[in-house]
Amino acid sequence: MKIAVLCGHYPYSGAGVIAFESAKELSRRHSVTFVHGGEANSDRQDDGMRIVSLQLPPEPERGAWQLYWSPKVIRRLGGLLDRLQPDIVHFHIVQRRSFSLAALLLSRRFRSLWTLHDQWHLCVRSVPEPPSCEGMRRFCLFCSTWPGISLANKLLKEAVFAASPLEVVVPSRWLGELTRYSMLGRKKVHLVYNGVDLGRFCPSAAVESPTREGGALKLLFVAGPNDPTKGLSELLQAFALLRERIPGMRLRVVGEPAPGVGEREGVEVVGKIPREKMPEEYRRCDLFVLPTLADNTPVTLMEAMASGLPVIATSVGGIPELVSEGVTGSLVPRGDVGALARAIERLATEPGMRNRMGMEARVVAETRFGKERMARDLETIYESGTRDAPELDVKAVVSAAGGRR
Repeated sequence: MKIAVLCGHYPYSGAGVIAFESAKELSRRHSVTFVHGGEANSDRQDDGMRIVSLQLPPEPERGAWQLYWSPKVIRRLGGLLDRLQPDIVHFHIVQRRSFSLAALLLSRRFRSLWTLHDQWHLCVRSVPEPPSCEGMRRFCLFCSTWPGISLANKLLKEAVFAASPLEVVVPSRWLGELTRYSMLGRKKVHLVYNGVDLGRFCPSAAVESPTREGGALKLLFVAGPNDPTKGLSELLQAFALLRERIPGMRLRVVGEPAPGVGEREGVEVVGKIPREKMPEEYRRCDLFVLPTLADNTPVTLMEAMASGLPVIATSVGGIPELVSEGVTGSLVPRGDVGALARAIERLATEPGMRNRMGMEARVVAETRFGKERMARDLETIYESGTRDAPELDVKAVVSAAGGRR
């Protein structure tokens, strides 16, 4: 089977990781071309997979309209697909000023799937403001953050969705439920949980836990550059409370947080880490903490569990589908610093429970989070079903705008 996996910009966040890992795994049995936006044009082979980079407009030229319509990029992308003639086109990221929304219309020429990684298809932003907003259930008619813009955004996206004969893939039941309030919810919707490399992200006997050696317990937090939605502010508040009772506790922050974070007592900021070194970061710590304010199914959470770490996370988005309360970790309410501190203290002071949860997290990862399982699930979808080609249904768009299903 000939498969084209499209990722608007790579490397980019956990979504880009999932796009690349799925393409790589599929390339073991199929002819796969991984197409992504980049700073320059390139075409190369990587261990049996073709990787094509399409040059995006320079950053200063990527205005807001780039999110919706980029004629030059779409023409080049369409030309590439015409030459490839793939059996399947699998979109991942089209936002973030990359291929743009209108690229989805290429699904009229090829059987296409689109994996949704966040709420961008429903909102102006990938993470709504506030993060708890689910106004898309009412077609964003009462948005107070972007009044007017949110409705125009919704109408434009829904029109493109209606005209695009896509099948949809969601990595969580939570996102699938929200997607019902969109034209995308009327298409075939497949649930495929994301997967990670269980061979790279795994416990290692060669790296002993600091607490087993009698050292300080280490918490790990991982996030992108200064992303306030990941909950670092709440974690720092909880950590400051706990340092009074557990003075030796350390917090290791991987990423690029706001200035001054590394100056706090007990906090170590290691900055951006190359992806190939991330397995070491998980193995050197005892507990993974992600008090995110909004998320779908964080890749870092799956990597931590695969590495044998118990996890503490907020009960938002698709996270409860990954973490079992009291079994592989703890779930706390969003923004509740007190609950977060109590959950951390409980696992910090009970190493037996922490170790049991870590072992169970690895078992769950082996059962559910392998990239091989993800690729097999995608193959099943590729090999079944027929391609529909609905025309643009203006009445349906207006009906959705009025909330009628």
